[in-house]
Amino acid sequence: MNINITKKVINIGILFLFFTSISQGIAQKNDLYSLGEKLVEIAKSGNPDKIVDYIDDQLDLDQKAQIMESYLTVKDQLFASMNQNKLQLFNVLIENGFIYIIVYDGNNFKIIKSKVNDNNKLIDHFAIVNNQTADVLKLGKSIYKIKCYSCHGKFAQGGIAPNLTDNYWKYVKSDQSFFELVQKGKKGTMMIAFKDYLKPNELNAVLTYIKALKNKKQKKPKKPEGEKKDIKLSVFN
Repeated sequence: MNINITKKVINIGILFLFFTSISQGIAQKNDLYSLGEKLVEIAKSGNPDKIVDYIDDQLDLDQKAQIMESYLTVKDQLFASMNQNKLQLFNVLIENGFIYIIVYDGNNFKIIKSKVNDNNKLIDHFAIVNNQTADVLKLGKSIYKIKCYSCHGKFAQGGIAPNLTDNYWKYVKSDQSFFELVQKGKKGTMMIAFKDYLKPNELNAVLTYIKALKNKKQKKPKKPEGEKKDIKLSVFN
């Protein structure tokens, strides 16, 4: 075979694998978000039997029963402290092998934790994450609305300032540098030093809220700015 033709075939193969891996990653994120939406819908519908459709078929009956029972417990806990009619999915995050489903009722946050397999089927029981994290999100949201909304948009999707929910960054290299950017600001940009306006716990809260918006579905996100970077922004650790 002609060497040039061989190189072209190899390059096409590499490109195919590259774009396939990207599309699979995007599909997985979308599938997880869809799973979160379905779990919230099931909770609100009052028909928890539908949860069975999202449990891994390979589990034994006792394991499936445990997941079902934990889901019913979590549902009751949600409705005991949240407005059922306004309950909605805020976002779905993956950290350290756990799926975190963040729900919101217009006032309060709750976070549900579980595990899924490679096919996004449930393989572990449900639990509500400690209320402290939910309270931090609530505080962070209130601060974001006052300090960040006007530049970065309602859900950090971008406005006159960059989108904070995609994987493109101008000045951020790590979780720590993200904190320092917000704390100290950036000369030559509109980013002011928020250490002059926020207490340490408030700064931490608004950063936690922004990180919880990562990869959130947006209706009209601003076009990416900066370089694409795989930066781990931890919300739960």
